[in-house]
Amino acid sequence: MIKEMSSWKPWIEVIRVKFFLAGIPSVILGVALSVYWTGYFNFLNFTLSLIGVILAMIGTYTFNEYYDFKTGVDIIIPSDHVTPFNAGSRILPSGTLKPEPVLKLGIVAWILYSFIAAYFTLTIGWLIIPLALMGFISGAFYTAPPFKWAYRGVGEAFIGLNYGPLITFGSYYVQAMNLPVQLIILPSLIPGLLITAVIWINEFPDYPADKTVGKMNLVARLGLEKARTIYYLLTLSIYIVLLVGAFLHVIPLTGLIVFVTLPITYSNIAVLKKYYNVPRKLIPAMRGTILLFVSSTLLLALGYFLASW
Repeated sequence: MIKEMSSWKPWIEVIRVKFFLAGIPSVILGVALSVYWTGYFNFLNFTLSLIGVILAMIGTYTFNEYYDFKTGVDIIIPSDHVTPFNAGSRILPSGTLKPEPVLKLGIVAWILYSFIAAYFTLTIGWLIIPLALMGFISGAFYTAPPFKWAYRGVGEAFIGLNYGPLITFGSYYVQAMNLPVQLIILPSLIPGLLITAVIWINEFPDYPADKTVGKMNLVARLGLEKARTIYYLLTLSIYIVLLVGAFLHVIPLTGLIVFVTLPITYSNIAVLKKYYNVPRKLIPAMRGTILLFVSSTLLLALGYFLASW
């Protein structure tokens, strides 16, 4: 363990620091919603909720690295199917780190996550318990037994739930200390749908390897051609949610600024439609889907901030 810790770079890779962006925008959105609906902002609670989400991501990513390595899915992915956005960090298949220390790091992250959840439960309220438990059960067991959600075709739904409503609800709750779901659910669907689109398109290059080891996520179950249509629906539906939210007055008109992302959506769809079975040529759409998720969520948060001012 000491020898392996002598170089920090492999650890940065294995905890997938570049993918921390998956959780941070939804935290900011939750804060924006609190400022808009209550005028309240607590910097300490914002900081702790951000740390808690990062710890949950570290726990999830390291567990996924460990169990995908153990099942062999990361080992059998052909080199021409490996992109910067799929197939894990490649740290364990390369032998740079041993599996057990990576798993232990994940366990430590989840323990620290539980401490933050306990603090919020004591200082804010009991609703933290189901939110934190859902985050742990769906994240820790995404590829880990006994549940192995990603193998059962429900992993994508859990990711959408976690990075959309769950984080947004939690971030709002530790600010406002109440949870008016009817005001938050529609805006929280924007990051939820788009992070699902991120994991969805990232599963395309893994399709042959996933089927080989029985990792039957929804893309593996549907096949690449049918899965394209779901991607189109995931990305385009956010604009319907925006319009419905504005009509119901739960999303301010300034939130419609998210419509400036339409060219990104169009570009991603065009690439996927043409190159859905050519992994390396999918890279622009994979990168573009992450950009769509981050920019749309932050623009929506900006819309709420602008409306509150």
